[in-house]
Amino acid sequence: MVALRDMTDDEFKSYRLIFIDEYATDLTASRNYLIEEAKKRASEAIDVVFSQGINQPQSKLFSIISSNEENTALGYLWVEISKKSAWISDFWVKPEWRERGIGRAALAEMEVVLARLGVNEIGLRVAPNNPSARSLYEKCGFQLTGFNMHRAL
Repeated sequence: MVALRDMTDDEFKSYRLIFIDEYATDLTASRNYLIEEAKKRASEAIDVVFSQGINQPQSKLFSIISSNEENTALGYLWVEISKKSAWISDFWVKPEWRERGIGRAALAEMEVVLARLGVNEIGLRVAPNNPSARSLYEKCGFQLTGFNMHRAL
């Protein structure tokens, strides 16, 4: 149904803008940042990691594609790998492809890809104001392990 392939440079340009908007919205909602500060922080978060280009051994960027489509990205997945563990830094499915099983299938495919790389544990953070994402992750076997907390100084 779905496959993961390495993100192209052109896709990264689009994905970067999506990431900045989505993460800035999250920072505004969860940490009460003004939108300008949130966008600055979001830009820095992605630009620091990929300052040397998108082909990083520890930072995998995937495009989620469907065998029924013409190699068009249905969404994107950013995974950080450290030895035998991985961290989902970002996971986004285009709105028109949501509620169709794409997210669940992409996570299953990610597990296959990561297992081939020797990964045996996957973590992530889900925003408290995103119950659909939490529901998806729980349906895919992820378990709550704690709470992130924040305090501005």
